[in-house]
Amino acid sequence: MNNTNINLRCRLHFVIRLAVWVYLPLVIGNIACSKIDDPYRDFWKDGEKVYPASPDSVKVHPGKNRIELTWLTQGDPSVNKAKIFWNNGKDSLEVPVEREPGSNKADTIKVMFSEMQEGSYSFSICTYDNLGNKSIPVNAVGRVYGDEYVNSLLIRLIQSATYIDDSLRIAWGNPADASSIGSELVYTDLSGSSRHLYVAPDADSTKIGDYDFSAGNTFTYRTLYLPHPLALDTFYTGFNVVRVKGPRVELSRTGWTVTASSFDSRSGSSYRPPQNTIDGNPSSIWVNQISPPTSYPHWLLVDMGVVTERVEGITILVQNKNETPKTVEISVSEDNVNWTFAGRYSVARITTLQYLDFQESQNVRYFKLTAVEPHGNTSNIIVAEVGAFVR
Repeated sequence: MNNTNINLRCRLHFVIRLAVWVYLPLVIGNIACSKIDDPYRDFWKDGEKVYPASPDSVKVHPGKNRIELTWLTQGDPSVNKAKIFWNNGKDSLEVPVEREPGSNKADTIKVMFSEMQEGSYSFSICTYDNLGNKSIPVNAVGRVYGDEYVNSLLIRLIQSATYIDDSLRIAWGNPADASSIGSELVYTDLSGSSRHLYVAPDADSTKIGDYDFSAGNTFTYRTLYLPHPLALDTFYTGFNVVRVKGPRVELSRTGWTVTASSFDSRSGSSYRPPQNTIDGNPSSIWVNQISPPTSYPHWLLVDMGVVTERVEGITILVQNKNETPKTVEISVSEDNVNWTFAGRYSVARITTLQYLDFQESQNVRYFKLTAVEPHGNTSNIIVAEVGAFVR
């Protein structure tokens, strides 16, 4: 083969390679792009999709049988209305979006839903421009409160309410709930006027210096709740009536009688009957039977002669001795037939009068004090005085 033919063949190979290098990527690229673009051609045929600005900073404000939605328009001048959908889209509300001409600032839209049933609601909000384009929806969830919620609210407990040193003193229990924002107290002051006092939810005690104890010795109060930081309404429990306890006042023991499980009936100074516990003389004492000896439990049964209403507790005066009862139980009755257990109490070895307060006031004619154990290792008991008191 001559040199001319060789040169021609080399040139032909070069042209073929060049064509492959140049045109093959273009062909492959066109094929690939054609395949990628195919699914989107239907979306492009009508032009680019326009989405108005969605509602911004949507907030839900719950209330009693109502709920409010608020949001910002982001200053999009094309937005002229919004639609709110709820109840799985079955219910809707159209809201006009208006702004001052030429203003592009973000406006706050407020929409109130009234007369709503109690329960949870899911809302979907879309905005629309003047061409009918729809924004991407924004969802919001909130709760409407009603009677069921109100009936579940608990009033804050009061541990005690006493009138001491010309002042009403209230000791509060633990806060009712984390959503409680305090309590409202209503009382009559010394001028005869009705006063309202707010008490913080974490207050341990309250002191009222102008409380008129003589005006029925009661006050009322209720507890306030805010179930959500953005709640529209404050919720209230019902009012409770509280009776204020005044200073302890011992009842007269005139006409009282007393019997006992046993007593020391020996003569002389050893004659120590149960009547010594109601004679007003702290030096005279009741002692159980010594010969032959009796042992715990020992009891006293007092008849006050008539039924006294709202007795608040029993008093006891003892001595600092081993024979002092350590634990006593008290029961009360109006007829000496039907008895109510009033409580189990600890008695200290001290020589001053001790008050054994009932948890609730009782109507009492008879009370029985049963000593179940002594302070020392002894089977004997010594008690100087017993009594009862009201407040």
